[in-house]
Amino acid sequence: MAVLLIFLTGSFFSCTKNNSSLSLNGTWHVEENSQLYGTQHYDAQITQFDSTKLEIANFYNLGADTYVSAIMDEANITIPQQGVNGYTIQGTGTVKYDYRSITFHFTASDGTVQDVVVAQYKK
Repeated sequence: MAVLLIFLTGSFFSCTKNNSSLSLNGTWHVEENSQLYGTQHYDAQITQFDSTKLEIANFYNLGADTYVSAIMDEANITIPQQGVNGYTIQGTGTVKYDYRSITFHFTASDGTVQDVVVAQYKK
């Protein structure tokens, strides 16, 4: 009985995924649905500096040399309001448990018109 309990306990812990070792670094394929521009497809680059700090290049398809800063708290991403390439951008994101998909909900305003956007990032 003790052997069975040890085996089952070990099996349970070996199946538990430890997301703390996973990273969002890399190129992501984006499908973005915008109220203003419809559906767009492009690539974005995420750099994860530590467990909380992110930088996303080409966010909102604004160019590879344009960056949005974001803060991560477990599976939640916050994009604080910031000016990027003539737009004010802010929003949130949710990382899927396997770190291969992110859904962003955000707004982008050029000062005249505000765009409401949902973007799916996939590795």
